[in-house]
Amino acid sequence: MNNLQIIEHEGIRVLTTHQLAEVYETNENSIKNNFVNNKDRFIEGRDFYLLKGSELKEFKNYVNDIDLVNPRAPHLYLWTERGANRHSKILDTDQAWKQFDILEETYFKVKSMSAMQLLKLQNQALVEVDEKVEHIDSRVTNLENTTTVDSRKQYTLRKIASATAVRVLGGKDSQAYLELHHKVFCQLWRDYKDYFKIPSYRDTLKIDFEKAKEYLQGWRPDHNLQIEISSVNEGA
Repeated sequence: MNNLQIIEHEGIRVLTTHQLAEVYETNENSIKNNFVNNKDRFIEGRDFYLLKGSELKEFKNYVNDIDLVNPRAPHLYLWTERGANRHSKILDTDQAWKQFDILEETYFKVKSMSAMQLLKLQNQALVEVDEKVEHIDSRVTNLENTTTVDSRKQYTLRKIASATAVRVLGGKDSQAYLELHHKVFCQLWRDYKDYFKIPSYRDTLKIDFEKAKEYLQGWRPDHNLQIEISSVNEGA
């Protein structure tokens, strides 16, 4: 009895014919014959459920004990508490009566919860879900805060930096570009790394990508370098 696999169908605890015969210490044929001979006493949906087709296939996948149902069985009866009671009356043995009383008090008796207990369980489940979501959010945030830009975004940053440097130098045909482009590029990237506190532009964080583009587009050389650029271009 204690080893009975708990089976539910449509939220109701039920027993297979195999289980019922085992509990009542009889054989499956006795259960089947008693049902056939007293079919008018049983009502489908109240005393038993008859599984066929896809519903039976799902049930076979659901049970852990392969002895509960023949894999080749074309249909299967599941007995409710009322059905089990009727079978005990039809068998009319001391063992059947005794075992049904035990079934009634143990297997079929599902403890009901008070509204407060149910609410407590629901709240506990919600807390657990919130904690899992918070943990996932934390991991995602941490990933976003540590992931650096990929090679395509690095290329974009280089292109913007190059365009900015060429512009402040007065164009690629300018004298300042010819003489000072290396100095300008060095200052641009040095300022960039200092601003974002990183050792290389390749270490730019993914979340800072838009900010990085804006910084490079708006970058200007320091005052002394601006004067030097103007002087070189004016003297050309």
